[in-house]
Amino acid sequence: MKKILYFLMFVFSTSVWAGGAEDNLLSIQSGYRALLQKQNNLDGKIIGMQSDLEDARRRLQAAQADIARLEAEIPAAMAQKARQAEEMRQIGVRLDHAWNAVYGAGERKRRGN
Repeated sequence: MKKILYFLMFVFSTSVWAGGAEDNLLSIQSGYRALLQKQNNLDGKIIGMQSDLEDARRRLQAAQADIARLEAEIPAAMAQKARQAEEMRQIGVRLDHAWNAVYGAGERKRRGN
């Protein structure tokens, strides 16, 4: 009888231990799957950030090219503006002379009054 009792206790404790081990295994597997999913999500996030970084670098290079182009174009445009201002001054002088030739120097004053 004692042997049977010991045998039953052994079987029972083994099944409890096996049940605990199986539960532990399932728990660890579940934790592993959850961690693997987090790692996969993080991998996707990293890939997205790397892609965003490359896009930002391309935009930066384009912006730097625009800056260089504009820095070169602005002085040329300002020089053209200065030339046009001088042309306007010269045409204004010629217009005054032509006006004075037709109407005389005092006519403007009389017409303005």
